[in-house]
Amino acid sequence: MGSCCAPNSNLLGEQFVRDILADQSLKIRYYTYIELLNEVVSKRVEQEIPKEHIKKFLIQEFYDEKKTESNDIYIDSIFNYILEQLNDKNNMYTVIIYFYPFIKHDNEKVSDNFFNFIRFISQSHKQEVKKEDIQNILFKYISFCTRGITQAIQNKLLPGDDMNNSFKSLLDISFSEERINNFIDKLICILTENSNDDIVSSKNFGEMFQKYDISTIEKVRDFLLA
Repeated sequence: MGSCCAPNSNLLGEQFVRDILADQSLKIRYYTYIELLNEVVSKRVEQEIPKEHIKKFLIQEFYDEKKTESNDIYIDSIFNYILEQLNDKNNMYTVIIYFYPFIKHDNEKVSDNFFNFIRFISQSHKQEVKKEDIQNILFKYISFCTRGITQAIQNKLLPGDDMNNSFKSLLDISFSEERINNFIDKLICILTENSNDDIVSSKNFGEMFQKYDISTIEKVRDFLLA
């Protein structure tokens, strides 16, 4: 499974993406969930995160541009893409969910954390979330890990070369909106199994993550490339 199973036309572009995501300048790749949470909380103003604080302060903690030799334009483009998805003021968990797939997840209860992201973003006061809210947030998350990252990097490529053609193949085939929606349908099917209504609990998320661990960018991309 993963990029090894992708069509040959995709391999060049996908490996390029993986190399950028592994760049030593991305300090966020070494963050734990608690460290990520603490950084985001420290940038709050009256329970919200201003976009300007993310741009000026938060990204500076996650990325040391002095440590990269050639990937700075692509990494900058990824962070700019994240900023474009956010409002002037944001729920802190809306911010976290865009940075969450970058971090390491050793000894973390990822299904519990992911469930709580969705619960807090959807402002549910119970230990359950509406299926519609889950679908909308999953679409943003899966799309970001696949199409969003790919487009952000492609925007800085020279037009017409083999690399750009490979990225076009990724976007048109592997990470098409139809393919993303089909994958989300699989996730929702697990989340709502044995359920008679449109309400999902944390237990359902545990079952989903046992089969589809979507905690990192690479894992999400692997599922779509398979």
